[in-house]
Amino acid sequence: MTAIGFASLLVDGMPDEVKALGGPWASIANRVSGLTEDLEKDFRFGQSVIRLAGTYRMGGNVKGGTSTMWYPSNRLEYRAYDRWRRLEGIPRKKDRRAFKALLSLCERWRIGIRAANGATGAEVGRAVPHLGYVFRAAEKVLSQLPPSHLERPELAGVQFGGWGPDAAKGSAYDKNWVLLYDFALEGARRTFLGLLLHELGHAQEHAFGEEERARLSSAYSVLAEHSAFLGVEFLLDAKTRQILQLFAFNEFLAETYMIYVSQGGRLRGYVNSLDGPVGTAWRTVYEVFRDAFCGLEYV
Repeated sequence: MTAIGFASLLVDGMPDEVKALGGPWASIANRVSGLTEDLEKDFRFGQSVIRLAGTYRMGGNVKGGTSTMWYPSNRLEYRAYDRWRRLEGIPRKKDRRAFKALLSLCERWRIGIRAANGATGAEVGRAVPHLGYVFRAAEKVLSQLPPSHLERPELAGVQFGGWGPDAAKGSAYDKNWVLLYDFALEGARRTFLGLLLHELGHAQEHAFGEEERARLSSAYSVLAEHSAFLGVEFLLDAKTRQILQLFAFNEFLAETYMIYVSQGGRLRGYVNSLDGPVGTAWRTVYEVFRDAFCGLEYV
């Protein structure tokens, strides 16, 4: 068995919250007053609690669509949501430096950016100024990718907010654009990061050449036969994400991209623990992805 080792081009610049995707999404219900496990699941799935005309309502966007659903809530749930949001939610806060850094990177590599209202380029920062965390995280993630992933036509742009194709999901990849819907920007930080990397993975999926896809497809058939997929918990639990890969080759490629970037050490350890046809298949997958990353590997 040939082990997958560390390369000389080892990258350790991904945000800590990206690296944390490799670990379990532990419950914080016992640390937050008023937060039950059921409420925690709702909040992690993008639900919020608001005050409206002297009453409280829980709800939010129906996945990526523009429709919202709200139902009666109470002050205790409102306070629990506020406490949860401070720990795991995406803060609604301006960060002009973060946007300028993202805009500079995107202009350098000719990656378009747009907001839900159609604003593009520098206007995005004025259209959705409260997305400071999102801008900062996106810039940090993109800056750690190889230049070839930024300059290729398969990454024409990134949309922040709104909705579009596959709106039943929290995000999508369409016509070479990564689409991060309102749902992805108003829930948990972990969910946003997972969806961002997953959709960037679809850009990579479309960038693979015929020979690479053939090798990956052959390896995938072996992995599917043995249900030998890795799962990462964000939005959905790890087991469900494994099942999604079992039924869709393109989802396997997108998830593997996310795993390769966010938890390279875990992936290498997993691959090296395998033998037989499954081990051979996973080593093929890893080698194809490593080549696609120009030799870059992540901790």
